[in-house]
Amino acid sequence: LGAICGAGLVKAFQKPYYDRYGGGANVVAHGYTKGVGLAAEIIGTFVLVYTVFSATDPKRSARDSHVP
Repeated sequence: LGAICGAGLVKAFQKPYYDRYGGGANVVAHGYTKGVGLAAEIIGTFVLVYTVFSATDPKRSARDSHVP
């Protein structure tokens, strides 16, 4: 919901930038296939979810060791 509202605000107040950058849509860079982009998204999502779960797991004994 926040991304939709943010995109609407940018389109309303910064129309030239919105049009110039295609609405802020992400695309796969030249030289990479959609499969490589999908694999990168899957790996990145796994790393993020694993990090959050390991940092918040109540059964983990070293849970608070990273906090100063």
